[in-house]
Amino acid sequence: MKKINRPSSGVEVARRLGLSHATVSYALNGKGEEKGLTPATIQRVLAEAKRMNYSPMPFARSLVNRRSGMVSVILPNFKNEWAEMVVEGLEQVMDATGFSPFVAIHKFDEQRNRRELLSFLKRRDNGLITLPTMNCTDLYLEIAKQNTPMVFISDEVPELHRKVSSVMWDPSQAIRSVVGHLVGAGRKRIAFLGMDYPGLGTVKRFKAFLAALKEHGLECPREWVSKPSPALPLETIVNISLDQFFWAKTGPPDAIFALNDALGLPALGALRQRAVKVPEDVALVSMGDYPLARNPLIGLSSIPEPIIEMGSMAAHVLLDLMEGRAEAPVHRTVETSDFIARRTL
Repeated sequence: MKKINRPSSGVEVARRLGLSHATVSYALNGKGEEKGLTPATIQRVLAEAKRMNYSPMPFARSLVNRRSGMVSVILPNFKNEWAEMVVEGLEQVMDATGFSPFVAIHKFDEQRNRRELLSFLKRRDNGLITLPTMNCTDLYLEIAKQNTPMVFISDEVPELHRKVSSVMWDPSQAIRSVVGHLVGAGRKRIAFLGMDYPGLGTVKRFKAFLAALKEHGLECPREWVSKPSPALPLETIVNISLDQFFWAKTGPPDAIFALNDALGLPALGALRQRAVKVPEDVALVSMGDYPLARNPLIGLSSIPEPIIEMGSMAAHVLLDLMEGRAEAPVHRTVETSDFIARRTL
């Protein structure tokens, strides 16, 4: 019998089998045994639904599951277009499903993030994609215990690695390439500009930086490592770090490696305000390759972060969890090996 290609409804499946819509609905929603259906009837419904390419509408699924039909997306902020690119990747996948993204920001602020997470639970959204903060572990754990589909993007809460799915970026090879380039250009006093953030992604990137230095017989003295609180304004983080670097007893660095473009871009401006020539006095490179970094007048050297690809991958993982095609935790990684040298190297 020829397989039907167009999506079918539960009503059509019931009509084809000569069963009631309620019977088909129970079987398709995993409640067959609970409602007293025989295994043979359940199997018959599932087989016919597969043959007919059955696809429940999101609105219908939301009514059955008493869910909102929305997917919550909670990100740090809307600066530097990172969030916009994540959402663009999500929409490339979600638009075809009928699920609507509900986008909010937490600004790395605990109370704000708690409000957004509690709103997510109250709305009974179908799933959550978020760059997590490290101070809301209890709420993330509660969401995981409720079996509500959730995906961390770009970072992970270390103690939840075995409970919550994630889509991560691994720029380790690209970091090695950057450090090799700096050393090859005679730069051996390389500082790290970051934030005090214990997420797995942030920790791994710093470790990759230290490992790359070690390959060239170099170390990074404590005075050349700056990790202020991420709750501070970016400009404040940068100025605290530069004050530390250039007043260090070990002397100033001849290169700065920034955790991301959100720090690298203001660092470039702050260095110029201090009359520090880039790259003559200090080379500067960061991670992300945001659109502003690519501006010819700015020319910030950077490691491209596959943000749109990560957004799409996170959407696929979340859909697999929501549709029962996968069980948490699902972990996916996107690797990067290249960097782009511009005016700051």
